[in-house]
Amino acid sequence: MTALAQVARVSNDRPESGRARFLEALQVRKHAIRGFGFATVVTVLVYVGFVVLPGGNGLDDAVWYLGLGLSLLLALGALVTTVLVALQARRLVKEL
Repeated sequence: MTALAQVARVSNDRPESGRARFLEALQVRKHAIRGFGFATVVTVLVYVGFVVLPGGNGLDDAVWYLGLGLSLLLALGALVTTVLVALQARRLVKEL
């Protein structure tokens, strides 16, 4: 058995931490995938609508717009993920 397999086996034997159960209950991973997927679609639409269709002024401008697009993607993805997780937390609190 390799050392990596031993580490994986040991980590699976440990009980799950409270933090991991909390993140699982809030379905953070699922909401992050949905949030950043939505942000990716919106960012591509904004980039196409405001940069590609009107006609870019050159490669230098395109690089700056890609940087702005990345900023939009990360900020919008984090915002949507936060809202989705907050709504999930609200649903869980109502169940209590």
